[in-house]
Amino acid sequence: MKVFLLSIALVTISFLLQGDIGLNRSDEGFLWYGTIHSALGEVPLRDLQSYDPGRYYWGAAWFKILGNDSIVSLRISCAMFQVLGLTFALLSLRRITKEWWLLALEGVLLVLWLYPYYRVFELSISMAAVFFAIRLIERPSLLRHFIVGVFIGLSACVGRNLGLYTLLSFFLLIIFIWGKLDRNAFFTRFALWACGILVGYSPILLMFIGVHGFFESYLGIVAFLSRIGGTNLTLPIPWPWRPQTGVRLSERVFFLLFPLFSFTVLPYLLLLKSQSLRGKYLLIASAFVSLTSMHYTFSRADLEHLSGGISPLLIGLMSVPSAFQFNSRKILNTCWFVGLLAATCLSVGRENPYFLKIKAPELYVKKLIGGNLIWIDRDTAGLLGELTRINALVANEGLLIAPHWTTFYPILERKSPLGEIYFIFPQTEQRQKEMIEELHQKKIDWVILHDNDAIDGRDDLRFRNTHPLLWHHFVDVFEVIEHKGSPYNYQLLHRKLKS
Repeated sequence: MKVFLLSIALVTISFLLQGDIGLNRSDEGFLWYGTIHSALGEVPLRDLQSYDPGRYYWGAAWFKILGNDSIVSLRISCAMFQVLGLTFALLSLRRITKEWWLLALEGVLLVLWLYPYYRVFELSISMAAVFFAIRLIERPSLLRHFIVGVFIGLSACVGRNLGLYTLLSFFLLIIFIWGKLDRNAFFTRFALWACGILVGYSPILLMFIGVHGFFESYLGIVAFLSRIGGTNLTLPIPWPWRPQTGVRLSERVFFLLFPLFSFTVLPYLLLLKSQSLRGKYLLIASAFVSLTSMHYTFSRADLEHLSGGISPLLIGLMSVPSAFQFNSRKILNTCWFVGLLAATCLSVGRENPYFLKIKAPELYVKKLIGGNLIWIDRDTAGLLGELTRINALVANEGLLIAPHWTTFYPILERKSPLGEIYFIFPQTEQRQKEMIEELHQKKIDWVILHDNDAIDGRDDLRFRNTHPLLWHHFVDVFEVIEHKGSPYNYQLLHRKLKS
């Protein structure tokens, strides 16, 4: 209970400092829009472009509890998920940290990596995975194998990639436990583990059976991801020796620590005798979980994905002095922790919304967004003012916003006329033709199109290149409406009147 209260306190302080600062125009809106429409009865994946349903139904439940679907309510729902993840992380660290003040500082370090808040699902599940892993190592009973399976299934309800990561981590861990610690009833344990996975994933399995069209949509998403070859737009890994602008040295060091930790600790553990593994259970648990979370971080090697996968690595690094029983352990542990905290402050800490606002308060203004006063940067405030005027001009007519300003749909209280709200990956000609027909049937006569800033500077990711048929349709059938200029170089399009 004390650990849970400590987690609540740390997350609450973090939320009070930064919960009303900043507005992301794309990824935040992707979660917000999906959660709003899930709360209204639409089905994620089937009725709207989304991740797996679990995170949306979590947020929708909190919308109901809080009585509104504002952006602050969304952030509160994410904060509550943070509390769960942080509690599991601190319960793991409690095994090696007896002083409460030090445990609180370790919690502060982990909270600093809770960035950005809409990535909290990946981060919290990886923290929980370490806890369930260490519980399994401590006592590899049949019940705990089943419970671990349930956790894996529930993780997959939130994200298929999270289910896959935890599945692989625990599969390898179960084999390790059998080979090094306990050779009893391997097949029985494995069977119960598999049954637990089915139980944990049962909400999605029931949706396959009971929700018309959901299974077909799910298969369609899998086929789409197979066609594009992944779930992310890749970025080169910023190794310390590779020149790459915009990436701090402290971030580069953390990227390097992932393979260094996994590919040194795991072989070392495999070479140890069974009796020598005692006292290293937290190191073992974090090493196996970190091995697969590294894929998430490297799938798009930026700060957001580093923060989403780094928690098992941090827990493992914090466990090193305890695992190896060094002389002067307290001094070494203190220096080691101070180093991790300093590197954290120099990397993700410098992107903390509260820090950015304190550093340059003149860049922020307060705006009323969905009933909440939010501090947003002046550029976004100017864009929001422009789009609010356009929204008034369009009135009750349909409006499409492309390719990736998803946040403005809920702000303007509008529904996307298409299932897609995020036009990033190349789409097939058949689907583009279906979109054109949908826009025609729904009489969508207005489009806000922003296509001048290429994602990652890649021209092939411009809307005109990922959706060429739809782009040419806009050029041929729509006309540009002149309006007050803005620095964002977007266009307001209106369907041409038939002569």
